[in-house]
Amino acid sequence: MKSTLHTIHSSSFILLLIVCLSLFSCKEEEIKTINQVDIDLGYSFQQNADSLFSLNKLEDAFNKYLKSNQYFSNTGSDTSITYNNLRIASIYLLIDDPNSAQELVTRELPNIDTKDNSFKVYIYNTLAICFTELEDYQLANTYYDQSLAFSTTETEKNILKNNIASNYISSEQYDQAIGILNTIINDESTNNTPVLKARILNNLGKALYKKDPSKGLEQLLEAYQIRLKLKNNEDINRSYLSLAEFYLLNNNLKEAYSYANKAYIQTAKTDYKKDKLLALGLLIKTQNKQNSLYFSEYIDLSKAIYSESLKTKNQFAKLRYDFDQHLQEATKLKIDLQQSELISAQNKNAFLFTLILLVVGGVILSFIYYKTKQRHRLEKIQQSYLTETRISKQIHDELANDVFNVLTYIQNFNLEAAETKKHLLLDLESIYNKARNISLAHSSVTTDETFATYLTTLFNEYSTDTCQIILSGIDSFDFNCLDKNQKITIYRVIQELLVNMKKHSMATIVVFKFSENKKMLQIFYSDNGVGIIQEDLKTKNGLLNVETRIKNIGGSFTFDYENKLGIKYNILIPKKNYV
Repeated sequence: MKSTLHTIHSSSFILLLIVCLSLFSCKEEEIKTINQVDIDLGYSFQQNADSLFSLNKLEDAFNKYLKSNQYFSNTGSDTSITYNNLRIASIYLLIDDPNSAQELVTRELPNIDTKDNSFKVYIYNTLAICFTELEDYQLANTYYDQSLAFSTTETEKNILKNNIASNYISSEQYDQAIGILNTIINDESTNNTPVLKARILNNLGKALYKKDPSKGLEQLLEAYQIRLKLKNNEDINRSYLSLAEFYLLNNNLKEAYSYANKAYIQTAKTDYKKDKLLALGLLIKTQNKQNSLYFSEYIDLSKAIYSESLKTKNQFAKLRYDFDQHLQEATKLKIDLQQSELISAQNKNAFLFTLILLVVGGVILSFIYYKTKQRHRLEKIQQSYLTETRISKQIHDELANDVFNVLTYIQNFNLEAAETKKHLLLDLESIYNKARNISLAHSSVTTDETFATYLTTLFNEYSTDTCQIILSGIDSFDFNCLDKNQKITIYRVIQELLVNMKKHSMATIVVFKFSENKKMLQIFYSDNGVGIIQEDLKTKNGLLNVETRIKNIGGSFTFDYENKLGIKYNILIPKKNYV
């Protein structure tokens, strides 16, 4: 038996508020809907379920809430469905099934911002109770704090703070519990609510004696006296248990046995089996004689509680399963009926028209698909050819002559000489670096979140002591606004411009400026090289490739060839949502 079971009863006032909200405010808003019959039936089953719940007829109430949800689901009455789900969650908690309760209430979290504050209080409070029962006290207190944020009355707030303190006691954080309880113990709303006053006093006494066994008796006795006046048997029994535990910690076995025995006698008259189990546990600890009698009863009662709890959980799980199956079948039958009515309503002319339209559309789409496929195939062949030609030219221009020179060098010089070996190694390293650069130029392009870093690495590879590359705006630009193909195109285009710069421009300073607006990305390039003559543009395959790539993704590529010093390129690329 956990010390937090009282939180279920402490949220009763919240339930009453939501009953009023659900039965009156929401009903007035939904009463004008078309599905009036379903709405009326939903409220009828809901009110019936509330009555059964108050009489502790949990199984019947459970069924009625499910039935009410079935009718409300047909009308979009989300507020009423939320109310029913929270009541079902309360039933799950009462039968010791916090996992099912937590799973059900968690479904309400995605739309919680649209709900009334009273619902927010109840949802977060119920989740807190669930995690308290699951002994996750830290998460439970997180939800209690969220519930506290939406509470409107001091009584509500003090109840929630008392629950938070109770969890601190369970997690052995006694100072935190004492601090909270001392702030609310003499509050006006607490003094006006004797039941709450007694519970706060009892929790304060427990926190004190668990921290220091010599303290807390005064608070426990005061709580006990209040409960005697209120004649609340369940809370009186809690006082017996707390007092028995206090005296047991102080080795006063006589008083401990006295209160434990009172709790045992009290629970024997009621159905408080878990409290009875706690009383038996305390009796076993306080008695040196007749232990076997109490111990045997303790074991038997533990088994009975476990068996009864398991049986009840399985029973309610079957009820939920049967209801879901019935609901699925009803939904399927309804859909089938609608489809049958739709099919029977179609006439012959509409069918023929649809058939002709499909045939004509199919022919047109097939033709378009064929032409598009052919065009893409030709473009791929052409692109492959251009790529192969470019690689072949690079190998010839950059590697073949160097390899030939190395072979000639090997034939004409003594390889045993140290200077000869050093010269040969330098030549081979140069050939390796050129081959590596050709490989990197045609390798796959990284297009994930590291694209900006990947692109910066490309710039660094071309930045040398004789040529400085200046970047502007690349760190602040969000490349996630571009799709994969756009990123690949940008990389290849910049790579092509850098290759042309290195081979032809003799520039010492190169500037790349990145900027953007709502729809477009702009890349501006300029250098202080030798520039380019307009007549030479037709022979610049690299620039033609750049222009083709940019146009293929819906962009534009312009350049200033009239500039006598250096050259300027301007690239505009649409963001992926505006292509």
